[in-house]
Amino acid sequence: VPSVYALFIVGSIIAACDGDYSEIAAIGKFVGFFVLLFAVLWLFTQPVLLIIAIVVLVLIVIAFSAK
Repeated sequence: VPSVYALFIVGSIIAACDGDYSEIAAIGKFVGFFVLLFAVLWLFTQPVLLIIAIVVLVLIVIAFSAK
């Protein structure tokens, strides 16, 4: 099964050389999902950081809605 993933990645790179970036975007979304998932799970193990992250998010929303 890992060889199938390797073939997909190599094929994506070859297709990107011809101008088709859809597979690279799919790989990016897949990797980005897991990075975001692990970041959120890590924040749940650090309650203080979770509170800080929520406060920062609220401040960002307030800043962008004030325009």
